[in-house]
Amino acid sequence: MVLIRHRTMAGRLPFALGLRGGGGGLPPWMRHAHRRFTSQRRFSSASENAGQSSSPKNPIRGALSKYNSLNESYPTVTKVGTTVAIVAFGDTMAQRIQHNAVAPNPRTGEKPEFKMDWRRLAAFASFGGIYTGYFQIHWFRYLRTVFPRQVGINARFMRKDVLGPLLANQMFMVCIGYYPFFFGWTGFVRGRTPAESLAEMKKKYKLKLLAQNWAFWLPAQGVMFALVPASYHIAFTSACGLVWNTLLSLLTLERIPEAKAELKRKKA
Repeated sequence: MVLIRHRTMAGRLPFALGLRGGGGGLPPWMRHAHRRFTSQRRFSSASENAGQSSSPKNPIRGALSKYNSLNESYPTVTKVGTTVAIVAFGDTMAQRIQHNAVAPNPRTGEKPEFKMDWRRLAAFASFGGIYTGYFQIHWFRYLRTVFPRQVGINARFMRKDVLGPLLANQMFMVCIGYYPFFFGWTGFVRGRTPAESLAEMKKKYKLKLLAQNWAFWLPAQGVMFALVPASYHIAFTSACGLVWNTLLSLLTLERIPEAKAELKRKKA
């Protein structure tokens, strides 16, 4: 075996030396083909390197990479901060929409100047940070222990690990936890008494509001539990919440002038 390998390498050695020396030991037609192949290879390698160095970085990938690093180092702070920022942005949009819907003054034809309701903004942002950003971290983690994710199954929604947490969250926790805490906490931050917050909840916490909630969140969280990794559940919920919290602001709060008139009447 040793002799055979030695003879084989010896037979190949002149050819290899000819290639390393630029094809000097080869016939003319082979030297020409070798030089042409080598030049094309160098040009292709240079083009690829130039393209990689000149192509800009993907900003979405950069943002996700930064979020992942923060989420690994400071998971609770990152999730709570992300939720507060998104909810605050959503309520700001809702206040703008409500202000634009106000009819102009019939005498002057001008709309009143927009003024941010900071107390209302603080109520929604703090509610989002406490419930969505903090409580749901532990709630979703508990649901994953009760309904562990099934590995090696195609992306289907009719699975125990998808329907279980989805129905437990929407049909149980939303009904007895989410909305009672929403009306109680936002009423407290906005300066209402417990009796006033309870009256507000009785007035607006109807089957219609639950139906609107389920129409939005059942499909959204179905996708989340079926396809989204667990580390992104709060971020995904917060992103969907940008739309939902804007709708919730519009569905549960009065128009701004009416709310101010009601507040003045209560103070008087």
